[in-house]
Amino acid sequence: MTNTDKNSNEHPIDSEKLSNIEVDLEKNITAAEGSNYNKSFPRSYSVHKTTHWKNLTSLQSLFTLAWSWLITNRTQCLSGITVALAQVPEAISFSFVAGVSPIIGLQSAWIMGLFTSLFGGRPGMVAGSTGAIAVILPKIIEDYGEEYMFYSIMIAGIIQMLFGIFKLGNLVRLIPHPVMVGFLNGLGIIIGVAQFNIFKIPTKGNNKTRRLLEVGSAFAPFTNSRPWVDKTMGIWMTFHIIVTLIIHTLFPKISKSIPASLACIVGSTIIEWSIIRPCGYKTNTVKDLASVNGSFPIPVWFDDSYKDKMPKINASTFKSVIIVGFTAAAIGLLESLLTLEIIDELTNTKGNSNREAFGQGLGQFFSGFFGGMGGCTTIGQSLMNIHSGGHTRLSSSVAAIFLLCIILVAYPLINLIPVAGLAGVMFVVVYFTVEWQSSMIVLSVLVPQKLRQKYGLTTKVKRSDIFVMITVVIITLIFDLAIAVGVGILLSCLIFSWDSGTKLTFNRHVSGNDTKVSYSVGGPIFFWIC
Repeated sequence: MTNTDKNSNEHPIDSEKLSNIEVDLEKNITAAEGSNYNKSFPRSYSVHKTTHWKNLTSLQSLFTLAWSWLITNRTQCLSGITVALAQVPEAISFSFVAGVSPIIGLQSAWIMGLFTSLFGGRPGMVAGSTGAIAVILPKIIEDYGEEYMFYSIMIAGIIQMLFGIFKLGNLVRLIPHPVMVGFLNGLGIIIGVAQFNIFKIPTKGNNKTRRLLEVGSAFAPFTNSRPWVDKTMGIWMTFHIIVTLIIHTLFPKISKSIPASLACIVGSTIIEWSIIRPCGYKTNTVKDLASVNGSFPIPVWFDDSYKDKMPKINASTFKSVIIVGFTAAAIGLLESLLTLEIIDELTNTKGNSNREAFGQGLGQFFSGFFGGMGGCTTIGQSLMNIHSGGHTRLSSSVAAIFLLCIILVAYPLINLIPVAGLAGVMFVVVYFTVEWQSSMIVLSVLVPQKLRQKYGLTTKVKRSDIFVMITVVIITLIFDLAIAVGVGILLSCLIFSWDSGTKLTFNRHVSGNDTKVSYSVGGPIFFWIC
């Protein structure tokens, strides 16, 4: 008997156990149920009997295969649906920021999401309409019209694709860690503050648009002129948020087959229509924000709304749109590649920054091609997807496709969802976004040395790094995330140059009966040491 036969007898293959094998197509890793692979994500679900597509013999076998596939990928699909539901109010809000119709933001969200999911370099990362891109669009829309905005977005996509083709995505490695921590903390604060918009009376017309470099725009919910909702509605909205947080905390202990975020949205909707409304009260729903129904997009040159207004492609048009296009490309790349690095740290995996840049550019180009406002990676929804178990391309693709289904057919059901429930889910995202341990590091660095020794607040982090992190957070809240990251990188470079210049060593050697003197210089030598 050969060794192979002997091993086969000792370890017979059980066909029933083959269904418990999960194959990760993104990493070519096969892990059996019960292994230590990817314990941070919700477990996969075994299928008793799986049918291969080559063995299809009838319509019943096709249904069996489809059902088996759905059961196996249940977590990915449900996570994608949850993300799509959370994208609806944000896409509408960013449309108002840009000064365009809400349907343009919604169309951009699913187009960006689908192309980035399929062609990007980070499985599980979600793209869509974002405030970072929206703030640079009002000026060109007011001066030239939406038609020029479409060209700007297409140019931004071309620039981003070239960025990926020439493999410049690795430049994200130059971003220092203190800048990334400040980016996360500032982003968490912005997401949290933005949720207070639900306590304002919604307007279905375009609000006052926000501009790039606008001071204090992060606190717009407290500074804009829109009136607050009445006291009773505010109390019920707060109740929605509290219930959502409780469901998100307790539901995983009851069942892990459904993402907790999706359970929060369903629970909040049930409470709204079975308790609050029958009692004679109400809170705002998605329908109160804007209409989310629309049709499948077509190229802008054939769209009845734009085909007679599209400018000719010439030097004059190019000159009008290139600045906005370049700005959108730079901001989109910066936020997307930073998000990629953050998710890499969370999942202990490695994404492809060059491929991500190309995928973002492809989505950006087709967003403008089909009459969208562009976008980039949405870190809030990306973190929601990861924490809900959506770590493959399937989850982010489902999010984009389901968002399209909402626009085409499912909008009557989506209109029933209370926005306070969605805000509660986003507060959960805030909790997972902020680097809470950094607050202790800041405290240990800022207090005097005697107090640090007395209370054991010791850290190896330099005060200069803490200064960079705090600066990034402050500038984020005053101006914008992209500007804050740029300032943080520049500040880190200056601090590094200063530290390197102070490490210069200088030695004098006398030889030859005190007739020869030689000098040796060590350390980094560049203009800063002069």
